[in-house]
Amino acid sequence: MEPIDSWFQKRRLNFSLFLSLLVYSSTNFSLLALLKFDPIPVRGKHLDELSTTDKVFIAISKLQTGPFVYFMLRYALSEPNLLWMPHQLSLTTVLLPLPVLFLVFDFFYTSLHWALHIKAIYGFIHKHHHTQKAPSRANEDAINVHPIEYVLGEYNHLWSLFLCCTVFQMQIHALTILLFLSVGGILAGWNHTRYDIVISLLGYTLYDSKAHDVHHRIPQSNYGQYTMFWDHVFGTYRYVANKHPTAQVVILCQSHNSLIIIFIFVVPMTPMIV
Repeated sequence: MEPIDSWFQKRRLNFSLFLSLLVYSSTNFSLLALLKFDPIPVRGKHLDELSTTDKVFIAISKLQTGPFVYFMLRYALSEPNLLWMPHQLSLTTVLLPLPVLFLVFDFFYTSLHWALHIKAIYGFIHKHHHTQKAPSRANEDAINVHPIEYVLGEYNHLWSLFLCCTVFQMQIHALTILLFLSVGGILAGWNHTRYDIVISLLGYTLYDSKAHDVHHRIPQSNYGQYTMFWDHVFGTYRYVANKHPTAQVVILCQSHNSLIIIFIFVVPMTPMIV
């Protein structure tokens, strides 16, 4: 019988194409059901009707996802520190690099996001995204951005992977890329809902959907995408307050090509200080 690594090596390109389709699907997730969540109060003006510009920008963002996945895979297939073999799956090559990727990504994203709010630049690029003061459409509101902003934000994932693999010489499995992009796409969508979603670990808040909602109301705060770690470091974090019940979170997601995944989190909720 042919060894599994040899079989996998011969079919790596086919597997890469499968990954590209899966990642593309994950970036287009829409939330179908959210159970036992407190809603985030609407404190800003909701954009009820999408303008022609909104629809065009959303369409351009979706079209740009395909080329991004292609370039990500081109890099992944040529990077020696990017592992593909099944026997190379381990805690140190799959799970441990994931928080590093998110922290590296958000360092540059937080800096970029802050720069896009500089008055001389704001009106040309990022102002469009802030026409929505109370996001509610999940990924549709998340990708309703100027094409330049979408490119800078999306290719920051590739830049982060390059730094970790090529510069920091970390060995990372291809499965980690899938998790990085898929989880990132889902979190970005949650940032643009009216659902109060908190993920905590050992009492530390890793993710809070209210943080980005505050940014849409108070633009000079909470510049991070996935975590508020760098906002705490830079002093731009704005505390939010809401009553959190202890809850089991059940999220049913469906992509545009009918791929259905159920995610279940048990999230300890703790009130935050204003």
